[in-house]
Amino acid sequence: MSQHDVFTGFPIEVEDGKSRRWGAILVKVVFAILVVGAVLSAILWAAISSDMGALILSATFAACAGLMVIRQALLAERG
Repeated sequence: MSQHDVFTGFPIEVEDGKSRRWGAILVKVVFAILVVGAVLSAILWAAISSDMGALILSATFAACAGLMVIRQALLAERG
């Protein structure tokens, strides 16, 4: 590897088809996590305490944000 090669951040080359497919899968996973997290948060908010519901909702949003960052990194490698 030359000293002047562009650093991509990934240890391997990601093919366009794979990155497009994983990008679509990650969006579906994020929506599933968001729905499950919102339902679980509402149940825990009513049953246990509002603090537990808010904690689950915060963790849900953090997981969704993390997955979307991974998706954006994959899609940035294509272009």
